[in-house]
Amino acid sequence: MKLIEKGLNNHSHMYFFSPSPMAKSVLYYPLCAGEFFCDDNYRVERNCYDSFLLLLVADGEIILESENEKYSAVKGEMLLVDCYKKHCYYSESFAHTLWLHIDGVNSKQLFYEIISQNGVKQKYSAQTVNCVSRLIENIKHSESEYELSSEIHFLLCSLLRGEISYQSKKVSVIEEAKSFVEKNYMNQIGVEDIANSVNMSASYFSKVFKGATTYSPYDYLLSVRLERAKELLLNSDYSISEIAFKTGFNSDANFIYCFKNATSVSPLRFRKMKF
Repeated sequence: MKLIEKGLNNHSHMYFFSPSPMAKSVLYYPLCAGEFFCDDNYRVERNCYDSFLLLLVADGEIILESENEKYSAVKGEMLLVDCYKKHCYYSESFAHTLWLHIDGVNSKQLFYEIISQNGVKQKYSAQTVNCVSRLIENIKHSESEYELSSEIHFLLCSLLRGEISYQSKKVSVIEEAKSFVEKNYMNQIGVEDIANSVNMSASYFSKVFKGATTYSPYDYLLSVRLERAKELLLNSDYSISEIAFKTGFNSDANFIYCFKNATSVSPLRFRKMKF
């Protein structure tokens, strides 16, 4: 629906969505979304609006005040706002925005993981614009809750990957690091060795790697070692000690602990299982 409100011109429009009880319990869902053309009278101030807001600035500037912090987002940047908490955002001159309020399932956890990885303010991609625009249209035309949930999940996962997914150089770094792990998992290597293989500091590499894969470098190395251990348990007569050595674990006890922690069964019991 079109809006004629203080701070908005008559090209502004927004749409509401009412989720079913089923959607509220097991799906992601939108509450409202729209496209606003704002002037210097635009201001939104709330104590609470139960949702999480994605606010994309297509032109101009939007200022956000939340949790005693102040952020300014301009063209090409977006703001992530936890609307369960007191917040205020406004324009001091003009702004063109695309925005979406969402909630559901583990929205909060995903939302805060995105903020943890990339910040409250971050640059957005053309893919993000397209996704938000599709959601606005789908809400307008009352698409199925399943389609909306799938689209929101895709959007959140794309944001969680961050700009890394759009930088081929960093993608090649991730592939190079994975290749190093594949070739050296049987040796006594750690995160610093993997980072050195791609000429990065361990701390920066860990952030880049997790942003691109969702795994920490250590967890990825461990997963490769455990997968190779499973192959050897099922396809060889090597002892548990030999398999621990061949897959890079520093002791039988450490191998057994890690294996059981990941699979809920001991290596010996796994070897005896039928698949």
